[in-house]
Amino acid sequence: MKEQRLQKLLQMQAENAEDTFVNYAIGLEYLGSADLVAAEAWFKKVLELDPKHIPAKYQLALLLFTYGKAAEASSILEAGLNQLKDSKDLKTRNEFQSLWDEINY
Repeated sequence: MKEQRLQKLLQMQAENAEDTFVNYAIGLEYLGSADLVAAEAWFKKVLELDPKHIPAKYQLALLLFTYGKAAEASSILEAGLNQLKDSKDLKTRNEFQSLWDEINY
């Protein structure tokens, strides 16, 4: 079932390569199947298309932290926190802050 979902998403992405939703969904599929290298590439692609894509920033930072790339993860989280500083989305801001705190303390 997961493979069929991934194939459908890849087909959709081939039809519209700049669809951030589809690119992000592909990253999540790879993350779910533990293909972390592919997941990282897709999350980075999302951020190339939309540098303000908060969910991709969070997932990429979490993935990089898991790899032991704390400095890179921290940088992405800091950018996300700056982007979220005036946001009313406290849950997301707190998630970013908690991960940033975990990495930096």
